[in-house]
Amino acid sequence: MNLDLTKLNFRWRRGLAIVLGLLFSLAFPAASVAGFAWVLPGLLLLLARGLNGRAAFQIGCLFGVSFSLCALYWMNYMPVVGFQVVGWIALSSYHALYYGVWVWAGGKLLCSVDGEPQRLSWITRTAWSLTVAAIWVLLEFVIGRFLTGFPWLQVGVTQFELTPLIQLASLTGVGGISFLVVWFSVSFALALDGLAREPSQRSNAWREVFLPLAVVAVVFAWGTSRISAIDRAMEQSTRSYKVASIQPSVPQTLIWDSDATTNRFNRLVALSNEALKTKSDLLLWPEAAMPGFVKDERHIRERVADLVREHGVWLVCNGNDARYAAGAGPPDEPDYYNSAFLFTPTGEIAAQYDKRHLVIFGEYVPLARWLPFLKWFTPIGDGFAAGASAAQFPHFEAAVLICFEDAFASLARDSVKPDTAFLINLTNDGWFSHGPEQWQHAVNALFRSVETGRPLLRSANDGISCWIDPAGRVRDVFAGDAEQSKVGFPETGSVYDEGVLHMDVVLPAENISTFYWRHGDWFVVVCAVLTVGFSSRMRRRRA
Repeated sequence: MNLDLTKLNFRWRRGLAIVLGLLFSLAFPAASVAGFAWVLPGLLLLLARGLNGRAAFQIGCLFGVSFSLCALYWMNYMPVVGFQVVGWIALSSYHALYYGVWVWAGGKLLCSVDGEPQRLSWITRTAWSLTVAAIWVLLEFVIGRFLTGFPWLQVGVTQFELTPLIQLASLTGVGGISFLVVWFSVSFALALDGLAREPSQRSNAWREVFLPLAVVAVVFAWGTSRISAIDRAMEQSTRSYKVASIQPSVPQTLIWDSDATTNRFNRLVALSNEALKTKSDLLLWPEAAMPGFVKDERHIRERVADLVREHGVWLVCNGNDARYAAGAGPPDEPDYYNSAFLFTPTGEIAAQYDKRHLVIFGEYVPLARWLPFLKWFTPIGDGFAAGASAAQFPHFEAAVLICFEDAFASLARDSVKPDTAFLINLTNDGWFSHGPEQWQHAVNALFRSVETGRPLLRSANDGISCWIDPAGRVRDVFAGDAEQSKVGFPETGSVYDEGVLHMDVVLPAENISTFYWRHGDWFVVVCAVLTVGFSSRMRRRRA
């Protein structure tokens, strides 16, 4: 047996790259075959071995585009005729470029030392596998920041069910988990290659994977200890809240239908009255549940105030806001904001948060001032303005994130202050019908709890309403008419139904401080130093 693919027809290599990309997509929710993530990146590098830079880049791009098209096919569920297909293909193609760069860079580094891994010393092979894992982390970081950022398909999030392992995110962010997974994958590929060349030398194959396996074992042991500490802090705590979250499950087309406004608002209030028959400290309404401008439309504000006064409950809800910039006013157009509001039990608005990270073409149109025709391709008109800063809601000391802001580790980290007790995410995943987007979104949110050490309460219009503890465990989740799961996502029932989720939220006795929350993306800097250091060493060696 020989894994040397240098003599394989390039057409076959391209076909295999597409197959590997399709399989890689299955590592992500909703399929969640997490084991693929530990194997496929390394096999991709073997597939491109011996190719020139351009051909290696093509192999990586084919892998990336097939992976992205499959993982992001839920974009086609958006009720915007034509635009969703263009957006799906464009985003997938853009995403694929990063995988092309990764394969190209891995091959470039390998060629700089010899071109044949098995001819290198074990130390050099290990340094190479560490470096290509570091490059993967750097590329994920760039994807998450460049052009507003899309930190959606980080390979580390595929491991969300391995609770001890994901505690690493409290130190490094998700990037540390991605690094560990890719490092093992590349080492495993080297082991397979060596074993295929010399089947009798099994000890050499074990030597390739021993170091990453040892690190995984250490992380598991440390993560188990951290989980035990979190459990003790929660068992000893007297801080708890009874929370009711309303899931109205309103289709996106009805949210845009002004004729349906009254009926869906009446239904939202009716569901809330039903939910509050059970005494609750906090009521949550998801993004897009409440129509109109709650601060400016008197009939809406009075209805909301009557509800909270009748039940003596605090309410966190989402709504639109319109206000003029400083020094501006009529006849100018006001700025519009996608906002969250905190209502007191007396019916007053105690705090407001304006969404800071807006969805491109979903909440704003780029270059609309210079290219106004772009507005015709979206249903949002002029769109929203971005909020200026994070906000903490008093009484509960809660920080709020709206929609996919919970996919951004930097936003969550910036929102959490030393006295922040928990995070709240109000989201509307009804844009994407009954697809895997809801699961991918919830799994991204799960890591914000691990990274910041704060529980996260999610209230969704359609999708995953739940609360997540600081260890990244889903404690309660809405499952339609099925019994609520206490340990994870439900296996029965529908997360897309209309209904109410009652949550008994227990906070740790004291707020948990994490290394990542205090120091941010320090691990990305380490990866950059490792990449530059190894590359420089190889250039000097070649010279």
